[in-house]
Amino acid sequence: MRLNTLNHALPIVAAAYGRQFGVAVHVGGDTACTDGRTIQIPQLVDDPIAKTLAWGYLAHEAGHVRHTDFKVWPDTAQHTALTRTITNILEDVRIEQAMLRDYPGTRQTLDAVLDWMLAKGQISAPTPHASPPTVFANSLLVLARYRYRQQAMLATVASQAEQVLRQVFPARFVHRLLGLMTALPQLGSTAEAVDLAQRIIALMEEETQAPVPHSHAPTPAADARPGQQEAPVQTPPESSGEVGADADDGDRDAQGDAGADAPQTEDQSTQGAEHDGQDSGSVADDGDAGAEAESCAAGSKMDTDRDRDRDRDRDAAVSAAGSAVAQTLSADAEAFPEDLFTQLAAVLDTHSQASPTLMPTLERSEGPQDQGQALLQQVRTHSATLTTRLQALVESQTRTRRRIVRAGRHLSGAHLHRAGVGDPRLFRRTDARRAPNTAIHLLVDLSSSMRGYQDRLALEAAMALALALEPIRGVSRAVTAFPGRQGDEAQVTQLLAHGERVARRSGAFVQRGRGSTPMTGALWFATADLLARPEPRKVLLTLTDGLPDDLDSARALIKQAGSAGIELIGVGIAHDVSRVFPVAIRIEAIATLKKALFQVAEQLLSRRP
Repeated sequence: MRLNTLNHALPIVAAAYGRQFGVAVHVGGDTACTDGRTIQIPQLVDDPIAKTLAWGYLAHEAGHVRHTDFKVWPDTAQHTALTRTITNILEDVRIEQAMLRDYPGTRQTLDAVLDWMLAKGQISAPTPHASPPTVFANSLLVLARYRYRQQAMLATVASQAEQVLRQVFPARFVHRLLGLMTALPQLGSTAEAVDLAQRIIALMEEETQAPVPHSHAPTPAADARPGQQEAPVQTPPESSGEVGADADDGDRDAQGDAGADAPQTEDQSTQGAEHDGQDSGSVADDGDAGAEAESCAAGSKMDTDRDRDRDRDRDAAVSAAGSAVAQTLSADAEAFPEDLFTQLAAVLDTHSQASPTLMPTLERSEGPQDQGQALLQQVRTHSATLTTRLQALVESQTRTRRRIVRAGRHLSGAHLHRAGVGDPRLFRRTDARRAPNTAIHLLVDLSSSMRGYQDRLALEAAMALALALEPIRGVSRAVTAFPGRQGDEAQVTQLLAHGERVARRSGAFVQRGRGSTPMTGALWFATADLLARPEPRKVLLTLTDGLPDDLDSARALIKQAGSAGIELIGVGIAHDVSRVFPVAIRIEAIATLKKALFQVAEQLLSRRP
């Protein structure tokens, strides 16, 4: 495996993310999760898509670890499911924006997750037939991310979501909700995100208490009870005059009938004929007026029915919209869609494969300083000869040498007399030796089998070697113990970091054996540390008294690291470790460990890479 290939291995990249973002990352187990301090991702199958999703998950959760104040995060006991849902949506956008300000390169990493989720249908606009909590949460999510996280790939989904939101919820509420969301870019803390979520909740509560508006006043017909006949339509005013005339004519006709035998003059006959004509026309007009009245009454009734149906539909829609707000307010956690990155974690889980811990998290131990200083003085006294010899060796290897040679560019004035005796060695040549330029990471096995005096002597030898290498220019060293202080295989304990002085970290070297031998995770941790170092030569030295818990995974990593140019050396304490390490040293007595380590260091520093 080439160095570039190893650099793209999941544990190495995860460790690089952890260093870059300043968060603890653990690779192992079978689930992706975070507890607010450490991010865990499982070992994934060799799939580029799975790794792309893992990088996005790491970047997002690193934003929470760096920027979310979990002390004010709404908990289950004191806040509703709606409050937690809204806060999570707002906080996700806020912390991602903060990550983009600190690390602009994470935009591509985070957006790649959204592109994949869109393509797979994991993000989509809600439908009008979905439950109100689903419509609200999905719409808030895509609108917040599209408008205020500037994720342009959500443009179409956000437009559709807003349309559905306006269909399901009252228009006034949607308008005010979108107004409140404009405060999202100014959120500077988790507390402010929680406050904005509570303001949205207050808006919803206010909406449920507002009276249902009516577009039109109710008509008498609409108020009529079923089975009750409508009031008769009144005759138009023009018809009432005609009826009055008929009544007068009737009186006059009766008078005429009473005097039928009386002789009439010509004028009277003429007037009678004209009067009869008027009576005939009045009867015809009465017929037309009645038809018009019936037609008007029918049309008015149809208009009233349409108004009543329209008002009923409008009132039903308004009532349904108000009910949607109430349903969303009272919904439990099951009614809301799952958090976006919780869904992503589940996807990563499906791409995981069983493995031991591949990248443990680092715990830093200070230890008892008084005991540490006592150990330091003891090491300085007992290891003085070895330290002096090692430093002299390195100095001799790096000392600049001058020679007088037969040819060159610079004459040596002190040797010009040689020309008189035929000696051609007149030129001065300087041979500059390079400093070692080597990074060394020393791993110390502190499993339970080392408990007793072996753990103490192993730590003393590690301190002695680190102390001897400290003043040597061009050598950087780090010391790490495994497993963690509580025997946790998911952790390693840092004794000394690159660039630190042993005197300030002496207390960390006072520890005891515990737990098993999770060597694979420790090797991954040290490998990631060395790959991050600028020194061209990288050496991983491991002290152990047994085989690793998972031999196959440890051997596989050692092979990968060796192919990438890292030198791996195993020192077995009364145990043969040649089955694990390509370069193996066995010591039978723990008392000779210190001398063996110094011999290894001498060979490393005297040999050019």
